[in-house]
Amino acid sequence: MPPDLPPPVLEVFYSPTCAPCRLELPVLAELSGGPGVSVRIVILDQELRARSELREVSASLEARAIGPASIAPGDVLRAAGNDRGILPYARTVGSEGRVCSTWSGMLTVGRVKSLLAACTALLTLPGRSPS
Repeated sequence: MPPDLPPPVLEVFYSPTCAPCRLELPVLAELSGGPGVSVRIVILDQELRARSELREVSASLEARAIGPASIAPGDVLRAAGNDRGILPYARTVGSEGRVCSTWSGMLTVGRVKSLLAACTALLTLPGRSPS
């Protein structure tokens, strides 16, 4: 990715009622402080409980959390590109605000790196230039 562009953002949608989502937190904590990685956690419901769980794993995860929205969690997920409206779900968003890649399922370090690399790949397509 060109040095003048910010890194892509990994958006992870989170609910404390989602057991697989809780299992992803250590992976997110490991990657969130790394170079070229920006993480945003979108809390879907039960904000106090969600923030507590995030903080237990890493204070930096809680600091990266936003939400919840005033609409139903399933509607938030569908608006984010998850047609099924279920968790776990993550996506990467490039510096232009374009969704580069989406993933439904457990996140691993390798999967996160692949999601982030999708934004770089979009920028290097012939005929594409960052604006």
